[in-house]
Amino acid sequence: MSDEEQAIRIIKKYPNRRLYDTESSCYITLTEVRELVVSEIPFKVVEQKTNEDITRSILLQIILEQESETNPLFSNDNLQRFIRYYGSAPQQGFTEFIGQSLQFFHDQQLEFGKAFEGITSQNPMSVWADMTRKNMDTWSQMMGLSGSDKQKDDTK
Repeated sequence: MSDEEQAIRIIKKYPNRRLYDTESSCYITLTEVRELVVSEIPFKVVEQKTNEDITRSILLQIILEQESETNPLFSNDNLQRFIRYYGSAPQQGFTEFIGQSLQFFHDQQLEFGKAFEGITSQNPMSVWADMTRKNMDTWSQMMGLSGSDKQKDDTK
């Protein structure tokens, strides 16, 4: 077995519809499988009897549960657009576009998180002072004031 295959967590689905996490040696719920997704832990769900990979159907179940809650991610219009692309000529392009868009959004969220982390690790007063200084410099540049003009305005 390759290192990549060993790193993938195996979840077995039994005929009684229960999910068994082979790593933690216990039954888990769809909510716990969702937590694996959110935590970016690689896993694979297989039918216990046939060893068939059913990861996709489990992920769709999780999406269905999430979409049934009060704040769905997809509007009816978006769901209808998805359905229209099944079996159509541009399906592959649509699939690639959605994948790239979601990856871009994910990457941007990570970058935003890193930037926010940097801000929160500093003294809040120094962050505000620095932002104010930068805003004043930008305002001065927009108004065409040079550094000496700004100092003259400050002394008035």
